[in-house]
Amino acid sequence: MKAIVVGAGGTTRELLRRLGELWEVIVVDTDETRFALAHEIRDFRGVVGDGSSAVVLDRAGLDDADAVVAATNDDDSNLEAIRIALRAGVIRVVGVAADPERMAEYRALDVPVFAPDSITARNVEVLLEPRRVASTTFAQGKAEAIEFRISPDSSVAGKRLLDLHAETWVIAAVLRGGRLIVPHGNTRLEAGDSVTVVGAASDFAAIVRTFTSGESRFPLSFGRKVAAALDGAADLDGAVSEAISFVRNTQAEQLIVTHRQLGPDGSQGEDEELAGMLEKLEARCEGVELELRPTGKSPLDALLELAGQESIGVLVVPAPRGGEMLGRLRTARVISRFGAAGVPVLLSRGRHPYSSIVVPARRTAAGELAGRAGVDISRTSGAALIGVGVVPPTFMAGSNEALEAARRSAAWLREEAAVQGVTVRRKLGRGNPVRVIEELADTASLVVLAMPRLRISPLRPGIVGHVIRRVESSVLLVPENAGS
Repeated sequence: MKAIVVGAGGTTRELLRRLGELWEVIVVDTDETRFALAHEIRDFRGVVGDGSSAVVLDRAGLDDADAVVAATNDDDSNLEAIRIALRAGVIRVVGVAADPERMAEYRALDVPVFAPDSITARNVEVLLEPRRVASTTFAQGKAEAIEFRISPDSSVAGKRLLDLHAETWVIAAVLRGGRLIVPHGNTRLEAGDSVTVVGAASDFAAIVRTFTSGESRFPLSFGRKVAAALDGAADLDGAVSEAISFVRNTQAEQLIVTHRQLGPDGSQGEDEELAGMLEKLEARCEGVELELRPTGKSPLDALLELAGQESIGVLVVPAPRGGEMLGRLRTARVISRFGAAGVPVLLSRGRHPYSSIVVPARRTAAGELAGRAGVDISRTSGAALIGVGVVPPTFMAGSNEALEAARRSAAWLREEAAVQGVTVRRKLGRGNPVRVIEELADTASLVVLAMPRLRISPLRPGIVGHVIRRVESSVLLVPENAGS
């Protein structure tokens, strides 16, 4: 993520000392010699110029900035830099008042404002850093109490306190669902917890790294295996081939393939054809743990049974095809049939290995799960990640509020991705969400969507149904019930 800090004074130097490694910092100042002290603390890009100038801020990269901090010793310059950042749609804008009596002018712009240097840096840091809620020092500055929010991809989620092996810090309190827990060694941290950590100020960076780092977990929160059905040569080169690639490029541990039984029920020619496909399958699965599951019924039916019996993280099935009405009917059937399994469903169109992934940024429970799945797959596969926010046309009521919500959702996705070292390319589209996603997916390999909660039909396919039919990429549908 990118932060532009206007002014290279004491607040900026303190902020450079405290901001996490995921931030790329650009410092703007009229005096190039002031960069020297700051460079002793941390590497950053310096831009010489007046930070109250839109031209200078554009040169600093305002169009791609996630945050702007106005921290010069001139309030007029700070206020103008804030106005420019707000007009550009920057989500996080923070002011530092040189004169405390002018703080009301900052508040009139509806931005947080702080003073003086050290206190300011601490408050700004909490506003900028994802997953950090509050921070304060005590014991004459030698100790620090920091409150963190535990995210589903946190490296400490699911661990007991005694497994964390901390010597210079302790977890003093856990807030879970509004209930305060005084923790002990067997207390297990859960996603959504707010935890208060007390430790030595000298270990500040290590504590922050422990509680804010993320790790790829998809599809392990649903199951550790990927399952596909082999019912013909088209499956071997289609859904099954993509399932092999999916196991190789995610945290999944095993591939299960259902297929017809070899035996007396089939003709010799059919058996020879199937045996040949199984031989090719095993050859393609080099380096992938493969388990073949012969069945006396339809391989797709057997696939559905597996979802309720095994640790299945993803079901891979061919994407529905067909014209307008036939395509709608097949899409509704596939979602109804496989969506009930309660695990992610990958509708394969053979666009693997993935080079780019499109994820609509939405702050709903299902939207966040889909977003994190896209981040995880991007990290493990190396695919580029595009986060899209869709807003209604400008003439519609509430479009300004929708634009702000889309910006905040895209900013959230970018923060979640940055924790794992993944860069999100943000796109805000106005108009029909199906068309916006379709245009972005034109060159993408995979679209990740939330599984529809309501039953779709050929006459009411909803946004998901329309997207599945109209894009040429593979589509991953992620349900809400991860870990249930």
